[in-house]
Amino acid sequence: MSDVTATAGRISFKGAVRSLLLAASLGLAGCQASSLGDGVGGATNSGIAAVSDSTYGNGPVAIAMLLPSDSSMRAQAADIADGARLALDDLGAGQLRIDFHAFSSRSGEAVSKVQAATAAGTKLIIGPATNTEVSKIISATSLPRPPILALVANNSAGGTHIWPLYGDAIDSALEGVGVAVAAKQKNIVVVHEAGFPAENLLRLREGIRLKGGNTVGFVPYPASGKNLRAAFANGAAVFGKANTIVLLGGGKAIGQVIDILAAGEFGKSIATAIATSLIPEVIYKSPSAQGLMVAIPSTESVHVIADRFKARFGRSPSYDAAIGYDSVAIAAGLVRSGGADAITVANLTSSQGFRAATGLFRFRPDGRIERRMVVHRIENGSLKVIQEEGEGF
Repeated sequence: MSDVTATAGRISFKGAVRSLLLAASLGLAGCQASSLGDGVGGATNSGIAAVSDSTYGNGPVAIAMLLPSDSSMRAQAADIADGARLALDDLGAGQLRIDFHAFSSRSGEAVSKVQAATAAGTKLIIGPATNTEVSKIISATSLPRPPILALVANNSAGGTHIWPLYGDAIDSALEGVGVAVAAKQKNIVVVHEAGFPAENLLRLREGIRLKGGNTVGFVPYPASGKNLRAAFANGAAVFGKANTIVLLGGGKAIGQVIDILAAGEFGKSIATAIATSLIPEVIYKSPSAQGLMVAIPSTESVHVIADRFKARFGRSPSYDAAIGYDSVAIAAGLVRSGGADAITVANLTSSQGFRAATGLFRFRPDGRIERRMVVHRIENGSLKVIQEEGEGF
């Protein structure tokens, strides 16, 4: 038995649910997800200028970055742009330039921007920042066009040669499933808010299968928090088959859900529970949450750019800034190693993946991003690392 498995087996959760893996697509500890993808908006709009159309750098390899001009996403867009600029300074070696394009996420301009970038010989497109715009690109453009790294989470509809840069709650939950399966807790019940997207539930089921687990059933509960015990009672037969829970949802009912499950009223055979970044961080302070586990993407490498980012832009980098940095760092690395034409689908989807400021990740051929995470346990309201991100896939 590995050290991690042994540790997981000792966790106590009110005697009934012994471990809750709270898997988060957050970034910097202590920050909640922003409206831009599932990233972390570490800055506020105060004192930050809106991104505008401009070009940075003068290298022969062009990257187009499509960013939202919406006031509600100003800070995140500025962080991404500044992270991208820093990456070009650090790694561009005079080979890259970034063409920034800013427009409202409701304008429908993403399609024309992609078409123009394609015609101009752009090698890589970063953005747009909403699922709606990504869907329009999928339906209104065709190959050949540059690869697109969209500033959205994995739950967006995938398209050919389009990948999200942010992970999502399902990715987080599946990282937890891997720990549960390693601890031989393979029979999994999924507890979710009623109305949780069916596409994501199907993706979760398939991911559980690939991890070596078995989905024994789904138990929905009302997001309003009304009649929770009745909802769980309806799933009694499914709970009885499970030794692991995957808990989806983060609305106003989630605290009650955790309290009920932690008390052992349902699922007496359950030894492991897995939840997601949808759960508010305030839950970490709850007595019911002590001993629960949390998986989040590694942010250790963000510190590598922190000093330079702060010296250059006057603020600490957020997870969004690190996303911007990594998106350009990928391009820079490929061009340095393979030349101007090295930003290809084959190179982007290398099974080895990339290790950068947002940790270890890779782009899968099916249009998803896969991110490795660090597993923590909640102790006294804070996070303690029990399993590192790992060296590779």
